[in-house]
Amino acid sequence: MSSDFGFWKHCTGDPGEVFDKLAEGDASDLTSSLGVLRFREELLARWPDIEDVLEPSEFDLGDSPDDAMKYVLLTLSVRQLDYLPEILSMAKGAGLVGFSGVAGEPI
Repeated sequence: MSSDFGFWKHCTGDPGEVFDKLAEGDASDLTSSLGVLRFREELLARWPDIEDVLEPSEFDLGDSPDDAMKYVLLTLSVRQLDYLPEILSMAKGAGLVGFSGVAGEPI
């Protein structure tokens, strides 16, 4: 079992719809932000095992490198859910908003 969470700086449109589009690789409703890139880098530095559950993946960034500054999508395993309080704190510190795919609401 896993839980999906998305993080970004600013979006146009409904956060739930933006989240659903991200699952399909569509980041067109998001604006770029260095805060998103820093958040991504901090996640990977703190928890290297998160790389396998983080999107956009390095492979995806080969096609759309700007997406690294638009969003972070995490599919956390039950074990990785222990990271969530700190992830949320890091996102808040970076000025990002989030959306929980499990709860179906902003976080």
